[in-house]
Amino acid sequence: MKSSLFSTLFLVLGLTIAQAGHTAAISKSTNSKTALPAEKISLIEKAIHQQKIEGKLHSDDNLKVLTALKVAPTQNFFASQNQSFTRFVQALFTPNNS
Repeated sequence: MKSSLFSTLFLVLGLTIAQAGHTAAISKSTNSKTALPAEKISLIEKAIHQQKIEGKLHSDDNLKVLTALKVAPTQNFFASQNQSFTRFVQALFTPNNS
């Protein structure tokens, strides 16, 4: 019983240390990426970095584009949907003439 408890404890401790080391390595590599000289950063990366600094992602512009693309359904669309639904309901509830 004690050996399984110790092995479980060492396993949990080892996984925790490995995760902490991995997190430290990832944060170190991301910090080095942001400190690149201006010549090595592409224009897209510059724009993304500038948007992060400004704190806005121009969501209003995206919303305007999405609302402009949405087209309201026409009356013919509603009429055809109503007709299809009516036929479906009539098929389910057919009158019995027996």
